[in-house]
Amino acid sequence: MLGGKELERLNLHKQMLVLESGLNRLKLQAEVRHLRCAVAEIRSASRKRAPLLLVLAPLAGFLLARGVRRSGSWLNRLAAAAKWIGPAYTLWRSLAAARKRDPEADRDTL
Repeated sequence: MLGGKELERLNLHKQMLVLESGLNRLKLQAEVRHLRCAVAEIRSASRKRAPLLLVLAPLAGFLLARGVRRSGSWLNRLAAAAKWIGPAYTLWRSLAAARKRDPEADRDTL
């Protein structure tokens, strides 16, 4: 049989493990909350940039396809890309302004 001191030591060790388990559970819950907040921030940032990405992705593909077909210098390619920056920015601003006016319509499309 175990002596009284041995039982007391085991009981204290058990209590320590239970408290440590509770502490680890609280840490895990805090980390999950932090992760959920980070994911929410990433989602909101991506939703804010969606109109810009909708404009720039096809534009980048178009410019890449044009650049592969001809063998011009990098300066010519840069000048060609610069020509499209103004109209793309104007289009992006108009999309952003429309989104600010009607935020409910954006939620329906997502």
